[in-house]
Amino acid sequence: MAGELATMVLMDPPYNVPIEGHVGNSGKPQHRELAMASGEMNCADFTAFLERVCQNLAYYSVNGSIHFVCMDWRHLPELSIAEQAAFSELKNGTAPHINTFELVQHGKYRTNV
Repeated sequence: MAGELATMVLMDPPYNVPIEGHVGNSGKPQHRELAMASGEMNCADFTAFLERVCQNLAYYSVNGSIHFVCMDWRHLPELSIAEQAAFSELKNGTAPHINTFELVQHGKYRTNV
């Protein structure tokens, strides 16, 4: 990003489940296993991995940025712990969040998105 900081992040980190048996491609060539977090980590290791991911997200984002982090339901507890360790609240930082969604002008208002 050439020194720029993110104002919004959309990411899909590894879920710590093996590709084999969990990812289907409807008969197309299969995906390779990921280098990390592909089912080999225990709960504590995966939580630490996600914490480092979240810390990096916060470090390379502006105060008040919005992060959308996708995770399968089985690992939401680990993601929640990791996010609490890296972010100050359910949005990144203490500044008001950056509203680029333009919901208000269309009659909608969301503070929890």
